[in-house]
Amino acid sequence: MDLLREMFFSAWVAFAVPAVVLLACAEVGFRLGMRVHRARDEAARSTIGGIQGAVLGLLGLLLGFTFAIAAGRFDERRLLVVKDANAIGTTYLRASLLPDAHVEPVRDLLRRYTALRIEAYSKLDDLVKRAKVLAYSAELQRALWDHAVAAAKESPTVTVSLFVNALNETIDTEAERLAAGRATIPITIWLLLLIVAALGCLTSSYAAGAAGERTAFSSYVLPLLIAVVILLIYDVMQPRQGMIGVSQQPLVDLLASMAPRG
Repeated sequence: MDLLREMFFSAWVAFAVPAVVLLACAEVGFRLGMRVHRARDEAARSTIGGIQGAVLGLLGLLLGFTFAIAAGRFDERRLLVVKDANAIGTTYLRASLLPDAHVEPVRDLLRRYTALRIEAYSKLDDLVKRAKVLAYSAELQRALWDHAVAAAKESPTVTVSLFVNALNETIDTEAERLAAGRATIPITIWLLLLIVAALGCLTSSYAAGAAGERTAFSSYVLPLLIAVVILLIYDVMQPRQGMIGVSQQPLVDLLASMAPRG
């Protein structure tokens, strides 16, 4: 299990390991099939087609199921970026409802917090930098909350409570984004997917070997195609790594709109 966890921590490894395993299974399957062909075992030839269809059908279902999980998590992270920007934007607007002494300090903190949220996305792959960003984020949240508490004591009105509610949602949304970023496909699903894919490549090449003819599709195209699909699923699932990332443009736009007016 630990080996699989390390395997699905790098995009290159997540492609290379399945590709090598599946190509090896295809070669083994072809050689086993050639034995059947030389022995002219008609019974073995007649049964392999049904087994091949069942395994490939199961593989298709697993790939579709796994991709649906990854796509759902990707969409959740995308929506949370919009929610994060909306929550911060609402908090920024409602800061004008606070007593005058708190308005500009709170707005400045929110600008820094928004810039940090954008920066945090680029630091997701580095555990040390990510920890520093999270610590600074918590520090900014505490400073914002201190202003909210002080404002509520100075002016315990409904308008101040509106700011407090918005600030609460801002803080909660960060926790939701962290949880969504940590959510991954269970390692047991990756393992099952790899096993069924290996059996699918083995049975396809076995059928080709039993027919006495090596085909490029069963020996090379199918294993590499499955490895590419696994890489795509992995890429979609990752919050930062890979080619498919979640756009932070809503936060970038928000930060631009929060610039002090000179």
